[in-house]
Amino acid sequence: MNIIDLTRQSMNWNNPFQTRLINQIRRIGIHHTATATGNQKTFENHWRNLGWRNGGYHEIILPNGDVEICYTPDIVVNGVGDHNSDSYHIAVVGNFRPGGHQPSQKQMKSLIERIRFNMNRFTIPANRVLGHNEFPNTTRFNHRSNTCPGQNMNALRDVLMRPTIQPSPQPVSPIHTVRPNETLSSIARYYRTTVTELQRLNHIQNVNLIRVGQVLRLPTQNITIEAGSRVRVNDSARHWATGEAIPNWVRGRTYGVIETRRSGQELLLGSVVSWINLNDVTSV
Repeated sequence: MNIIDLTRQSMNWNNPFQTRLINQIRRIGIHHTATATGNQKTFENHWRNLGWRNGGYHEIILPNGDVEICYTPDIVVNGVGDHNSDSYHIAVVGNFRPGGHQPSQKQMKSLIERIRFNMNRFTIPANRVLGHNEFPNTTRFNHRSNTCPGQNMNALRDVLMRPTIQPSPQPVSPIHTVRPNETLSSIARYYRTTVTELQRLNHIQNVNLIRVGQVLRLPTQNITIEAGSRVRVNDSARHWATGEAIPNWVRGRTYGVIETRRSGQELLLGSVVSWINLNDVTSV
C-alpha cells in the first residue's frame, strides 16, 4: 500500500468551504464510488458539476490498494449531507453491491488498515465507523445513498474490533514540500540537518536546482516525548508530513501530552494537534 499525498493538489485545498479542529472529528464514514475505476482527479469533474467547493472524501482507496490522501483532517468534505462537520470520509473505488465491481483483496486490506489508523488518530471506537447509508436521513440528498457503501458494516466493525498484533514501530522518513524562496541550505537549517544529508536522501546532484512544490525526504530522527509530560509548541512549527504551518492557535503554547506515538518524527499530542515535527516541540 502506497500513500499518495494530494492534500496540496485537490480542488480548493487552500480555500476550503469549511474547516474544523481535529478534536471535533467523532465519526468515520465509509463509501464506495459505484465505479470500476477512478481517482481524485476524475471524480473532481463530477463534484464541480454539483457546485461543491471541496471534494467528497478525505481518502480514496484505488483498485491496486494504494491510498490517495485528498484533504487534511481539518478540512470538511462533502461525504454525507448534514453530517460532515464531525466526520472523516474514506471511499473505495468499486461497487460493493451484488453484481457490481467488487473491491479487491488489496483494497479491503488497505481499507481496514486506514480505518484502524484513523480510529487511533481521532480516538474513534468501531461503533462510530458508519457506512454512508447508516447516517440519518441520507436519502434526503441522494436516493442512491441507501445502497452506499453496500457493505455489511456489522461484519466490517467486527473485524475492526478484533485485537491485532502490532509490529514494532519502524522509523519513517518525513518529508518537506519546497516553498517559494527556500533553498536546500535553509531547509537543512530548519530541520537541523545538513545539505549533504538532504542531497544523499533525495539524489540531488546540484544543490541549486530545487523547485517549488518538490517533495524532499528528510532524515529520520528518533526523538521521544513521554506520555503525561508537557510540551511547548514552537512558533515556527510545521506539519511533519507536508511542511505546512500548523494553526496559530497551536503555535507557541504549552500542552499536556495525553498520549504519544512515535515513528521517526511523528508525535500525537492527544486531541490538541495533529501530527507535527518533534523538532518543533520542547519538553517543559
